[in-house]
Amino acid sequence: MQDYISANLPAIDFDHTRKFYAFLGFQCDYQSAQWMILSKDSLLVEFFHHPNLNPKESWFSACLRTHVLPDLFHYWQGLDWAQFPEAKITEIQYLGEIDMFCVVDPNGSLIRCIQLD
Repeated sequence: MQDYISANLPAIDFDHTRKFYAFLGFQCDYQSAQWMILSKDSLLVEFFHHPNLNPKESWFSACLRTHVLPDLFHYWQGLDWAQFPEAKITEIQYLGEIDMFCVVDPNGSLIRCIQLD
């Protein structure tokens, strides 16, 4: 394995967070009482337990950079988001230098999904 850096986000409740990310296609690779690691293909995101976080006041975020932004967007947009009413997905924005859409997870973390050239 090569060296890497991964996003580290808070999780109020590991079970609920794991279910949300499974909804997006991630699997749980590791979980303890204080730490959880999820992956989807080459994507990796780690969570620390933060039970007192107010998701409406969260300022945590991560960037997901992908070569298949439209495919990822259409797949995720087609899911039943009513299962997670506190989570959100935006439309794709074409901002000149970047194309992106955003996901807000149940913990209030912002995931910016950005097209790689």
